[in-house]
Amino acid sequence: MPRSLAITIFLTIAVPLFSTDTLRAGAAQSVITPELNGHAVYLAGFGHNRVATGVHDDLYARCLGLGIAKQTLVVCSVDLIGLFYDDVLTIRRAFQHTTPAGSVLIVASTHTHAGPDTLGLYGPKPLESGIDGKYLDWVDQRIAVTAADAVHAMKPARLEFGRDDHPLLVMLQGVDRPPIVKDPFLYVMRLVARSTGETIATVVNWSDHPEVLGRKNTKITADYPHWVRGYLEKKMGGMTLFFSGSIGKVSPLGHQVALTDPETGKIAEDETWRKAELLGTEIGRLAEHALKRAQPANVDSFPIRTDTVFVPMHNPNFRVAEAAGVFAGRKPFYTNGDPDPAVEMRELPQFGRVNYATGHNIQTEVDYVLLRSNGVPVAEIVTVPGEIYPELVNGGVARYPGADYAEAPIEPVLREHLRTKYQFIFGLGNDEIGYLIPKAEWDEKPPWLKNAAEPWYGEVNSVGPDAAAAVLRALIALISRQ
Repeated sequence: MPRSLAITIFLTIAVPLFSTDTLRAGAAQSVITPELNGHAVYLAGFGHNRVATGVHDDLYARCLGLGIAKQTLVVCSVDLIGLFYDDVLTIRRAFQHTTPAGSVLIVASTHTHAGPDTLGLYGPKPLESGIDGKYLDWVDQRIAVTAADAVHAMKPARLEFGRDDHPLLVMLQGVDRPPIVKDPFLYVMRLVARSTGETIATVVNWSDHPEVLGRKNTKITADYPHWVRGYLEKKMGGMTLFFSGSIGKVSPLGHQVALTDPETGKIAEDETWRKAELLGTEIGRLAEHALKRAQPANVDSFPIRTDTVFVPMHNPNFRVAEAAGVFAGRKPFYTNGDPDPAVEMRELPQFGRVNYATGHNIQTEVDYVLLRSNGVPVAEIVTVPGEIYPELVNGGVARYPGADYAEAPIEPVLREHLRTKYQFIFGLGNDEIGYLIPKAEWDEKPPWLKNAAEPWYGEVNSVGPDAAAAVLRALIALISRQ
């Protein structure tokens, strides 16, 4: 994306027109679509050996830079299933070479289920990685360059916040595991150039798995966020960034999410391009509606708090995957805060005799950004390093017969600790550690939750029953810090 020429305006007494505490903003984007070129690109999100056959729409890294005085924050949204923390650290190192000292970078994945396997879990068969190392190294560098471009493009800006609680937002989310708790809140922010009034960037934060096209689709696509962004960019100008929120167990697939096609008068079929377009366009319209009632904010500071978290590793499948090299060295295990590459031979029913990684934890990160005006908090950004269940965000954790830890303490509710009207939750922020499930609802062994005949989906893609508590405790400590 070409950089704008920087223009400095001076008054007759040679004082800059804008003071040093004026908010500045800049945006940049880069295409990160993998080249097919006859070699297999394994698509992520729906099992093994789903090979890309074409490109419907390009994948992007889209970055927004914010600056006040000497403080700089960049948030990037990338059209990928997820990036591990080690990749984000690599991106940051490259980013910091070309940006002011102390610049902070947050990278969150949209979690599209029709992009390349960047986690290793979706290769040709179990225990065979789907990661293309050259592509992923290139993507890491591409994101770093795009983030730096956003910083270099910053110019004086105004900021406004919007929020929508429209009843339709609940209907656009499906949940098929009890308790039926959703996270329908839609949050929007828009940055506008002070000199021209033109939109620099719009940020949309909403919760629904980008998986409308389903497992049969083999074309690369950003899924419904592609249409969210297209709608808003046409209406508002500038660049739109989409951030997934509390997407654990929340999906647009199935009969719960029914969208009427205005051209046919019929319900759009599941796993179709038309349903993806209708969903994305509707979210775009609701975001536009929220911006029509947006609240301007003279943000003059944004303290950023960050903490490293060591999360207990429980999942035996992930341990076997790490020992087999599925994660390509990008998700190391730790013990007592130090990398622990130790493995041992074990006999497991699903695999037979295999190498088994024995490290105790994985390392990840949580972040909290408080945007203030004259010392008063006006908005917040929270990063969650995975796919958090909505009841952990909004409340509603339930105890059911059949739960493995039915009497476990209930984790703290995230939104109860946030203090502003505009609460941006960036899921898959700086990492992807899988589902964050309330321990009281954990259900890995029969009898199944609510005495169901079949196991519920979720635990197989979670680090373990203690992951949610570890992440939430760390986040709430950041939020509560004075």
